[in-house]
Amino acid sequence: MKTNLKNWSIAAVLGISLFDFMGTSKVEAAEVKASSPIETKTLSQEEIEAKKEEIASQIKIFDENNKEIHPYTTEQLKGMIRLTEEQPTDNPIKVLKKTYSTGYFEFGSNIWLGGGPGSYGKPYKDPNTTIITYKGTARAFSVTAYYNGRNGPGGQAKKISLPGGWKGQMHMNWSLKKGKSYRFKFKNESGGGKITINNATLWYN
Repeated sequence: MKTNLKNWSIAAVLGISLFDFMGTSKVEAAEVKASSPIETKTLSQEEIEAKKEEIASQIKIFDENNKEIHPYTTEQLKGMIRLTEEQPTDNPIKVLKKTYSTGYFEFGSNIWLGGGPGSYGKPYKDPNTTIITYKGTARAFSVTAYYNGRNGPGGQAKKISLPGGWKGQMHMNWSLKKGKSYRFKFKNESGGGKITINNATLWYN
């Protein structure tokens, strides 16, 4: 059953070590971190568990062959998801790498990080984390890391696809082969409309 997430403020974490920027973890991570809602609602434990299961069922991870993989059970995914109501007030993110920030951009089909229309963007060596701040209520979209080829993108290295309906920030922790450069493609997975991003920041070496 597909549920509208519009009025929910969520933060989903896929990975044991989301903030392991040094690359020692082999676990992929994706986070949806929401802004504060206009009205706050106290959730019961049953509502929290139901929302965690809903989010877990919609997050998809793909390998380099674009094959959907299921490295976690539903219960394991639920254990890796934290709703905003459960979030600590401090922010453990520390900037340890170079960063590239886009500023506002929008697209209807797809766009490559670091480049405009018709461009394959720029390659980034040893990328660690991408933080995306969505404008408004998110539509479904994905971000794919491609190996850097001679004149553009090579094969797919990793893809993370997220559902729409949330507001705020989404964090992706990339666990990719070290010593290589990658290009990143944003793709609209909602079947229409535009994806509107206030800012996307990539941490890389």
